[in-house]
Amino acid sequence: MANFLGGFVLPLLLLTAAVINWNLIALVDLIAFLLIQYNASKIGFRFRRRFLLLWPLIIFSFLAILSQVTFLVIWAVEGNKWSLAETWWAKLIGLMTVHTWKSSSVIYFLVVQLLAVSVALVDIYGNRFGLVPWRASCWGHFLSVVEHLGSRLRVASCLLLPAIQLVVGISHPSWVSLPFFLGSCVGLVDWSLTSNFLGLFRWWRPLQLYAGFNIFLLYVYQLPIEFPNTIQWIANFIGLFKVSANSEWPEFCSCLSLVFFYIMVCICFTSF
Repeated sequence: MANFLGGFVLPLLLLTAAVINWNLIALVDLIAFLLIQYNASKIGFRFRRRFLLLWPLIIFSFLAILSQVTFLVIWAVEGNKWSLAETWWAKLIGLMTVHTWKSSSVIYFLVVQLLAVSVALVDIYGNRFGLVPWRASCWGHFLSVVEHLGSRLRVASCLLLPAIQLVVGISHPSWVSLPFFLGSCVGLVDWSLTSNFLGLFRWWRPLQLYAGFNIFLLYVYQLPIEFPNTIQWIANFIGLFKVSANSEWPEFCSCLSLVFFYIMVCICFTSF
């Protein structure tokens, strides 16, 4: 159960919270997603390390929810007269107002954040408070099926990962994507010379770290900040870009394939 909640559901919720809106609160969710995925891929990721990761996440999520709710209450009381509601620092931090109740990102964010806190608490305290008999229930059978499929998903990820790595390297050619392309070339040459399929795996551990750093760097560049011209020139030179509705398909493909590569390489190193 812990493997399913802490290794699959929680990272998915954190990633969802991170992409709802670009801000500093969501950036922390993204960092938590990267750390949980990376540590779950390491052999020996047990309760103590999960405890050290999940409790700061729970505390931060409660503070983020409390801050957002307080911000909404003040905005509801003051109305449009409140000058701080639409300031740049509020948008940068991630404090949002409700424009329409039917389609408001702040509602989605609060719901996802609450779900992440709930899953993290169940992951920590589930077994401690007598929820061990889940194995004999329908939920237990469902989790057993999921864990069985997890091993097959790991094999499928290892088989598909070379193709995903190549897509990351060629979908949006740049300096930041060059290591993925070089890794694919070296792996293919190694495979052709040694006739050993494991040659494709040799660069995956360093590329896992590099992909996480690349995701972090790309996300920081999306923050609502007016960067100096020098930083913008450097970002454009190395291959960073702003993601928007007007972005071209190679940029969307590069972002999606980069995230998929990081998730899949973590799955390959995870012991189900």
